[in-house]
Amino acid sequence: MNNIAAQLRSAKNRPSAGGFSVERHAAAKRSLMLAIGADISQPSAEPVVNLKTRYIFWLSQSFVSRPLVVGVAAVVLAVSGLMTTVSAAQQSVPGDMLYTVKLINERARLQLASLDRKAVLHTEFAEERLNEVSKLQLNASSHDTDLVAQTIDAYTQEVASANQNLRDLQASGDVTTVATANAVQQNLVALDSTMTNSVAPASSEAESVAVSSAQSTTQVAQDASVSVAVQAHQDATSEQSTRELNDMFLRQFAAIGTRKTFDMHRLSVIRASLELHPETLGALSIITDTDLRRLERSINIAIADVAPAMDTFALGNYQSAFEALAHAESLLRGIEATIADVEIGITAALMSAPPDPVQ
Repeated sequence: MNNIAAQLRSAKNRPSAGGFSVERHAAAKRSLMLAIGADISQPSAEPVVNLKTRYIFWLSQSFVSRPLVVGVAAVVLAVSGLMTTVSAAQQSVPGDMLYTVKLINERARLQLASLDRKAVLHTEFAEERLNEVSKLQLNASSHDTDLVAQTIDAYTQEVASANQNLRDLQASGDVTTVATANAVQQNLVALDSTMTNSVAPASSEAESVAVSSAQSTTQVAQDASVSVAVQAHQDATSEQSTRELNDMFLRQFAAIGTRKTFDMHRLSVIRASLELHPETLGALSIITDTDLRRLERSINIAIADVAPAMDTFALGNYQSAFEALAHAESLLRGIEATIADVEIGITAALMSAPPDPVQ
């Protein structure tokens, strides 16, 4: 076995085995150096680096690079922790420790967004403010009316910012103006519905003022989104802008129909309450059946021009068609304010009344 190994080692430099002798290797190196113009008059002094020296060199390099590795790991851990904190902050409400982190994250997203995206983001943040209002109102043990009012004011600011961004986008002549107005209006219609159906009645003067301002700002922003879309469409009409405008009209048209149904249902509930508690509610003269019928007629009168608005829109009179819908909504708001006062009066009377005797 030893003889075979010795023969194999000796064969590695034999030309017949495909190997090079030391002399041929040196000659080939000399020819290559001459070909590239290297100076070979002085022999190069190449230090002999043994394994121990190489190990020491590697070990020293590893200590030099280790701080960089540790730093990268620290950054990864820090970012991971930050993302966890931001995720937890999304569930916070005003007054919580992490709420500031939530607001900082929202501002950062706005800074990175384009103008058209900013307008939509503001409406999304407005929706989050309304969700926070609902959570604060549900927590009866720590219901801070000032904090609720401040959160509603924050909602109003988000809606106003969306309106301003949309107008800035229109002024820039951006081709996405109509599509952005459509997206903004869609969110505003949903926000308006949330305020009507989900936000509890104001329990303080500060809340009442804030809610009134929020509703007014939302209506102004809705009207503005329509006005911006109509003007942008007229400035640069296209199939896409026509579709966007049609979506906006149908959405607002449907919302009014839903609103009418809901208001009529509220009147039915009031009528049922009067019938179930005649002793408690009848003596207070909160509202009579005649008043209820008058409110029902008012609702029907308010939406009388809504159906014809569809024909007006089909004829291309977009602005007039939208104005008819806006007028109907304005009348409904006045009626809904009256209904809300009656509901609050009935609720307060029933809560303060003694319980019915057990049969």
